[in-house]
Amino acid sequence: MLDNEFKIKLQAILDKDRCTFSPEDLVAYSYDANEEKRATPDGVVLPANTEEVSAIVKLANIYNVPITPRGGASGYTGGCVPVRGGIVMAMDRFNRILEIDADNYLVIVEPGVITKNLQEAVTEIGLMYPPDPASTAFSTIGGNIAENAGGIRAVKYGVTKNYVMGLEVVLPTGEIIRTGSKCIKDVVGYNLTELFVGSEGTLGIITKAIVKIVPVPEGRRTMTATFSSLEKAAHAVKAIYSTGVRPATLEFLDRISIESVVKATGFDASPDEGALLLIEVDGAEQALDDEVNKIEKACAECDVISFKKAESEEEREELWKARRALSFALSEISHEWEDDDISVPISRIPQMIRKLDQIAAHHDIIIANFGHYGDGNIHIGMTTGKSGKPFPMSAKTEVVEAAVELEGRIAAEHGIGCVKNHNLQWNIDAPTLGLMRNIKQLLDPNGILNPGKVMPDKGARNE
Repeated sequence: MLDNEFKIKLQAILDKDRCTFSPEDLVAYSYDANEEKRATPDGVVLPANTEEVSAIVKLANIYNVPITPRGGASGYTGGCVPVRGGIVMAMDRFNRILEIDADNYLVIVEPGVITKNLQEAVTEIGLMYPPDPASTAFSTIGGNIAENAGGIRAVKYGVTKNYVMGLEVVLPTGEIIRTGSKCIKDVVGYNLTELFVGSEGTLGIITKAIVKIVPVPEGRRTMTATFSSLEKAAHAVKAIYSTGVRPATLEFLDRISIESVVKATGFDASPDEGALLLIEVDGAEQALDDEVNKIEKACAECDVISFKKAESEEEREELWKARRALSFALSEISHEWEDDDISVPISRIPQMIRKLDQIAAHHDIIIANFGHYGDGNIHIGMTTGKSGKPFPMSAKTEVVEAAVELEGRIAAEHGIGCVKNHNLQWNIDAPTLGLMRNIKQLLDPNGILNPGKVMPDKGARNE
């Protein structure tokens, strides 16, 4: 519970409508998109500017009150769940695009801006913000930075960290710092910007960001290729890369995912197709047809079953139905899924799928796999189907263990949060983890900022 004196001082910083302790209001801030990991805060604040954030953090630091930053709450690993109570700092009011500098290909933006809104704003002037997570319609730029979000275009364009040039950050002590600049080449001092990108709100609260934008490609081509097995699809990916073509997107669906989409949407595929690649290239219009021909030839050399090219924007949308309809389609199998998100070196994807098949057979469960083949990011859905049997949670542990055995990582783009922090040592050795703890201690001596996230922590309040 919060100290009454702290509450009074907190209300002196904010208007009453931007500070609440009502039990009814607090419930809405107790979970993220996963909804399974829940913890109710003791209060919620909605600051509107950097100075208010700083004042709140300074006060919380004095009274040793935990603060959990919150963006769009679209994460799946409990990053914005207040597992130690305290206050949730919702960044909803930080929703402005402050400057679009087309001459220098950059934007200055507040963290509460919806990713899609930024994309649409720059598209209007012929520019593009490439990071494109599946949650783009409701995730925020601040959350994307905190999680180092990826998305379908990461193969060619990279992830969020590749576009963050500078940040304004409120440290856990309330100090305001500014990292980076508008300059493309900036080697002045340590690269503190990347320290905060992907830190999941444990080292500072982002209040402003300078992000890069790029020209919209002149054209794009979209196609699908299906194979009898993921092994053959893997050979095709290698063959595509050997041509020198760098796809903008390279997605895959396994047999279960394909069958689900066919049943749910009537998508044009057959039961003997064990893997589907969804490929898109973009760039200069005059070069695209040649790139498509190279990709088609590479797939043909790897026993492709079908190769389809979109001849119009409408057909392109049809090809993307398989990927976009997947979550809905999988509900045909079950309404209860245990999800995971891992990454492995791309050459190890077939081995990882085989291990997942073995786990599914051992536990008598269904495992569907899909994701970003081009960067080794596999999204995994696990269920007992409609059998009514309880899900064996040990299967999730075995999935992560299998990824680590293949030199993979326990998380790819969904972060660590409070869901995977107990497995952090599987990827991070003791000296490195010790350095991370030292950095956290230096910046957050009282441990008030998003405690219980990323690194293992005791005292979590779970519901």
